Amino acid sequence: MNNVTINEIQRFSFDNSNVRGERVLLNDAYQEIIKRKQYPLALEKLLGEFVAAIALLRDIVKIDGVLSIQAKGYGFLSTLMTECDEHQNLRGIAQWDESQEVPEAISLKDVLEGGYLAITIQPRNGQRYQGIVEIVGDTLSECLEQYFSQSEQLPSRVWLAANGAQCGGLFLQRLPEEQAKEGDEDAWERLTHLASTVKEDELLGLETGELLHRLYHEEEVRLYDTKVMQFGCSCSRQRTLDAVMSLGTEEIRELLIEQGSVKVDCQFCAEKYEFTEADLVDLLGDQAKTH
Repeated sequence: MNNVTINEIQRFSFDNSNVRGERVLLNDAYQEIIKRKQYPLALEKLLGEFVAAIALLRDIVKIDGVLSIQAKGYGFLSTLMTECDEHQNLRGIAQWDESQEVPEAISLKDVLEGGYLAITIQPRNGQRYQGIVEIVGDTLSECLEQYFSQSEQLPSRVWLAANGAQCGGLFLQRLPEEQAKEGDEDAWERLTHLASTVKEDELLGLETGELLHRLYHEEEVRLYDTKVMQFGCSCSRQRTLDAVMSLGTEEIRELLIEQGSVKVDCQFCAEKYEFTEADLVDLLGDQAKTH
């Protein structure tokens, strides 16, 4: 698969067992995210795991809106966030203390000490929902498994990997009782055990059909249509202007005096927005005038 562009997520299920799964593999979409900022390789990898995770979760949560994963803590990495909307647009960012040297190998618990993971569902129309879990394990996979245990109360397993060029993930979940069918009672233990043998280079280097054949060549696996994922930022001039307006008249006026305009850079895509006094006076009235 070298030099092949693939940015896809694909569902699968097992005949005669009550287990469903998903596999995601991204290269261009992931690289578009990490190239917006000069990340150390260790953070590129960690952010890649979050990108793969949000893609997996977004395909599970059926809403018209945005799903996000945000990790906050008290280590040198203050925030790590990824989002995905109903059109499979992905974006993400990590914020860290750039004065500190980042080790070559890091764990989620190390860099977000004492922190938490928030998974937020924001429908276009409807009530916002947020689930929070403490960062108690060393990996994002462990945190997500804890989240599914608390929120959906369904046995779930997650495998994630990233290397700075590709990111990928594998997800297995036991079906809820109302969707269950008579089948192999030992399937969950067997299928998760087989998935646990997956290697990072396989998770990042094999197409979904090939990967599942490697893991489950003795099982009857049913593959469904793929969905294409891509980088996409939801920022716009109007949304940025709305954020500027929330600063209040006095602070906006001070910025205009100091800088001559209000400048805002999108942290996700690096798009630059600039608002002049004329832009803001039209909205704030004469109070925003500097002379």
